[in-house]
Amino acid sequence: MISATAVNSIAPLWNRISLFFLYPLHLSPLLLILTLAGINFAVSGSMLGFLAQMLIFVIFIKYAYVVMRSVANGRMKPERLCWFMFTEDLEIPFKLLFVIFCYALFNTLVHNNAADNALSLSLLLSSFLFPASIMLLVSSNRFFRAINPLAIAGLIKTIGFSYVILFVFLGLLLTGLLSAWKLLFVSVSVSLFLSVIVLVTMYFILVMFGMMGYVLYQFHQRLGYADTTIQETEAALNESGNERNIDILLQEGKYEEAANWLVEEIEQQPNDFALRERLHRILYSLKNKKNLQIYSADYIVRLLLLGKPSEAIRVYMECYNLIPGFKLKGAKHRHEMAHLLVGSGQSRAALSLLNDLHRDYPSYDGIPNAYMLVARIMFEYFSHEDKARKILEYLMHKYPNHPSRGKTQSYLDTLNSISSH
Repeated sequence: MISATAVNSIAPLWNRISLFFLYPLHLSPLLLILTLAGINFAVSGSMLGFLAQMLIFVIFIKYAYVVMRSVANGRMKPERLCWFMFTEDLEIPFKLLFVIFCYALFNTLVHNNAADNALSLSLLLSSFLFPASIMLLVSSNRFFRAINPLAIAGLIKTIGFSYVILFVFLGLLLTGLLSAWKLLFVSVSVSLFLSVIVLVTMYFILVMFGMMGYVLYQFHQRLGYADTTIQETEAALNESGNERNIDILLQEGKYEEAANWLVEEIEQQPNDFALRERLHRILYSLKNKKNLQIYSADYIVRLLLLGKPSEAIRVYMECYNLIPGFKLKGAKHRHEMAHLLVGSGQSRAALSLLNDLHRDYPSYDGIPNAYMLVARIMFEYFSHEDKARKILEYLMHKYPNHPSRGKTQSYLDTLNSISSH
């Protein structure tokens, strides 16, 4: 168990208010908000406007979920935008819609079968319980738990007075949002009104989700919510004596000694990802290319095996930007990492990673698929049609009996068809 000192080190919500208002103004969330608001403005007058706006809603709610989960895991700064933020757990926006539907259904039933006073009470009760439902949905990813009255009551009881404080802050934010709408209605032209409203609403929602995520983080032990990130941090904190040693070395500027100490600790605790992350950060700050190639490459492979693609991409790109020829060990890992890099928009890094794969690992059965990816990158991202065709022709000649031959031939035919036109 984590020590009482570590628990008390998590500041209460009301001491971190400025953090949440500044969070959406960081580059990643601000870029996403502006992009989505711009798309909304562009499609608002078209026939497909409604469908595009529904897609914007899904993308934004998925990102708000990522923000809340990230803060709930103790990360107080936004992560870089990557493809996997929007492709994993795609059901979350729809689960949230179903939760909203359940609350609306409850209030409709009260309205149809009870007096007006009862409706007022049910609306007040719903507004009080709804944040708990969102927190349960994010922490468990389970729809039925998010609408379970016992689970909702348990969460509120566990958080206690801090939940009341959270509810008050969320109420103030909602009031502020409504006031902003009224102000914009009289001060912004009709053509811009909806897009500006969308932008302002997204800002307020990110602030709210950040607050709810922080309360999850503040009470994660009592709630039984702790994903791998928190567990790794707690494990590191439990080694209090060692933690002090490493901090002293860093404060004294003995970075090489600190790195060597971490290497020794990792040899004893190879699955301690908190130690591996800290070693990577030190090696990266020292620009120690040799050890980055050894230890950070191994760290990336372990992140892949653990199913943490966004973390693997982050660490890989930091190494690649410092070491352009940075490689991972193992053909399968290089192939998998290249797929992830292409999906996150890092096609040039993917090409570098797959370069000479057939020479480094001539017995790897996935070479035709890997080089098919190279051909696609060459043509679709860099418009090098001739190079892509040469790769495909090489695959057809070198691997005539490989299962991927049909796909290779089909793509080659597509290139030839484009060339003929």
